[in-house]
Amino acid sequence: MPDASPRAGQFELIGRISLLFAVLATAGLVGVLLLARPVDGDYVAMIQTLSASRARLPGLMAVTSLLLVLGTALTTWLIALYSSFRVAGPLYRFCIDLEQGIRDGEVPPIRVRASDRAQEDARYLEETVADLYRRQDEISATVDDAAHRLRNGDREAVAAAGQRLVSLTDAFTL
Repeated sequence: MPDASPRAGQFELIGRISLLFAVLATAGLVGVLLLARPVDGDYVAMIQTLSASRARLPGLMAVTSLLLVLGTALTTWLIALYSSFRVAGPLYRFCIDLEQGIRDGEVPPIRVRASDRAQEDARYLEETVADLYRRQDEISATVDDAAHRLRNGDREAVAAAGQRLVSLTDAFTL
């Protein structure tokens, strides 16, 4: 069953381009082998054929090398381009969402395209942010409780709240 995901189509395109340039490289090799084939005949004909082959060989090698370099560059560029869309895009949106959350005081839901491969990462990030907010609320409630007990003069309860606050902040440290 063929994979209809966008990633499969992108790798199929890269595969086709690589195959095309492999065929071109093979054609260049065949050209070199045809130029260097043994010649039948006398010594003069052999020298003339080898001289003609020698004259054509640098041009053929230059064209073949240029095509191979072009193919390698194109394939590398396409792989980098498609990889960056799938990696840099979600990371950029994560960054923007977190920066907005820092400015606004609350991180908004993480926006991820349905086609992005970062669905699990987005879920983990949302769980982490929710856990951080929960811990922050626990610390705030403990501080409020300790302040209330301090005003009432209950030193033992204040000491217990202080110990709880220390344990919460130790767990909260990144």
